Amino acid sequence: MNQINSINVIDASRPFEERLLDELLVVQASINGDGRATRSHRRSRRIILAAAVAAAAVGVVVFQTLPGTVGTPTSASAAPFLRQAARAVLTAPTFQEQSSLAPQPNQYVYSETEDPNGTLVQMWLSADGSLPGLQRWTSGITGEVPATGEIPYPACTVAQAQSTDCSSQVGYFPDMPTNPSALLSYFNQSGLIDTSGTAASTPGWINNDLAKGIMYLMQTSYLLPAQQSALFSLMAQTPGFTIVPNMADAIGRVGVGVEWNFEGSAGALIFNPTTYALLGVRTWPGPPVLSAPYDGDALLGISVVNSIPPSQTPPAS
Repeated sequence: MNQINSINVIDASRPFEERLLDELLVVQASINGDGRATRSHRRSRRIILAAAVAAAAVGVVVFQTLPGTVGTPTSASAAPFLRQAARAVLTAPTFQEQSSLAPQPNQYVYSETEDPNGTLVQMWLSADGSLPGLQRWTSGITGEVPATGEIPYPACTVAQAQSTDCSSQVGYFPDMPTNPSALLSYFNQSGLIDTSGTAASTPGWINNDLAKGIMYLMQTSYLLPAQQSALFSLMAQTPGFTIVPNMADAIGRVGVGVEWNFEGSAGALIFNPTTYALLGVRTWPGPPVLSAPYDGDALLGISVVNSIPPSQTPPAS
């Protein structure tokens, strides 16, 4: 049994959102090759992401704005929606522009998210891990102390992580396959998911493992169009994902939820129904109820930038 899936077994009594958070931290370490994970700052059981900033100020190469929704599919199965997404990302102008671009070793993959309280998190991950990275957050809760903070990520490439004890934080995976079958094998070999172990026979296990891995990649990594298409195709080939029309993300944008269930709890990836861009993620500690308090984050965008801007937080007096 790999390290990621052992969390589900050992900590099964803990709330679903907390287990999902810890598993995502291990996913991040596992796919980067070091097999370790360190908990960084989180706001209310946050999934590690990033938040809004003026991207033009830091040298954006590509920045995809996530527009509002205009309609939703109604099929109970998510497969038709996911198959259409797999085709669309290969032909949409935004993704075609990305096809000729790839982050360079001296650049960063920058992502940004916001939670329902207005807390903003920014993350700069070195494209190949050769440069130090950074996570920066600003609380949206009035009067919260501290109101801001930063967490540095030491430089560590995937190769260094495999030969030393450093923890790699990488924003771009050029070797990620674009064939769904090869992609599944890649994920299993990297420890991202486990579809062959005995625990994989547990109802909802494969959906949960696959969804949390794809969630991490889509929220923090620069994915080429063919890689995004393969992720959608892999989900479409996996039974158990269902459509939830008109699901809102953490900042109120309404999209299409691709939902899964595991151990009596539920999670959903929320996509724009016309561009298929990821809007955000939502989880429930029990059956999904759209009117329940929101637990999740909204993805505001991912871009490639040339540098990490200096903090604009005034020095303490």
